[in-house]
Amino acid sequence: MSRATDRALVALARTQRGLLSDADVQRMVGRPDALARCVAGGLWQEPLPGVVAAAARAVDTDLKESAAMLWVRRSMLSHFSAARRDGIWAPESDLAWLTTEFGSPARSQPGLRVYPSRQLPGAFRSDGFHRWTAADRTIVDLAGELTRAQVEAVLLSAIRLGRTTAAQVEATAVCLRGRRGVAMVKDVTQLWMPERESLLEDLLCGIVVTVVPAGVRRQHKVAGRDGRVFARLDVAVPELRLGFEADGLLFHSTDAQIARDQARDRRLMGLGWTIARFREGVLNDAAQVRRDLVQILSAGDRRLPAA
Repeated sequence: MSRATDRALVALARTQRGLLSDADVQRMVGRPDALARCVAGGLWQEPLPGVVAAAARAVDTDLKESAAMLWVRRSMLSHFSAARRDGIWAPESDLAWLTTEFGSPARSQPGLRVYPSRQLPGAFRSDGFHRWTAADRTIVDLAGELTRAQVEAVLLSAIRLGRTTAAQVEATAVCLRGRRGVAMVKDVTQLWMPERESLLEDLLCGIVVTVVPAGVRRQHKVAGRDGRVFARLDVAVPELRLGFEADGLLFHSTDAQIARDQARDRRLMGLGWTIARFREGVLNDAAQVRRDLVQILSAGDRRLPAA
């Protein structure tokens, strides 16, 4: 190939993350074996069939993900690759993950997992070159590869980043019913329902009354020095100025929600209250919560109200 053709190929590759497809090379060189000749020349390598990159580039996960965009035009990054693109926490994977239409001839390659789907999403996220599944679909896809605890962590990460909501994830799971992991997703999203807050409050109150036999109140109102009510404590022992909060995921997960809780706790502390928060998951271990409550009482040398 002439130097002019080489320069033209490089110029086009720069607009495509340093990559060229077989069709690109054939169009510019005018020969059906043009891509093979490029590779044979030593300046280019083939990270995926029919896609070339500069020979000097490391063939890593990022290159595989980029090459996949030219390899299968009707496809999108998914699973762990989509989570990485969205900044969502997920366990490490040294593979690139690609979802294609069911029936596509594309098959998994070294360093790339191809996932054929009968329901290829119509909508996706993009940076102008890469395409990847939206967070709700990503979470449902990952559920087929992860444990329940990991799915809970992925969903929490996505919600904290504002990428999706539990309701959106559940709706997507309903559309993909029958797939592996969907039942788990539906179960996990229930942790984000408003009803879950009441259940956690019931659990906490039931444990508190086993340690503090009298004087326990539900939804206790606390007023500021101006007389206005600014807080309702899930469970409280007013005589000891002790407040206990059951923090479900729906209202106590984002940075803004946590900051709001902290500001309220500081105001309560200014009025002499001690506040202890118990998050989702912790309340399932009643024995540990009971030990924590006893320690809180002992630390403040508080005497229990008479039964």
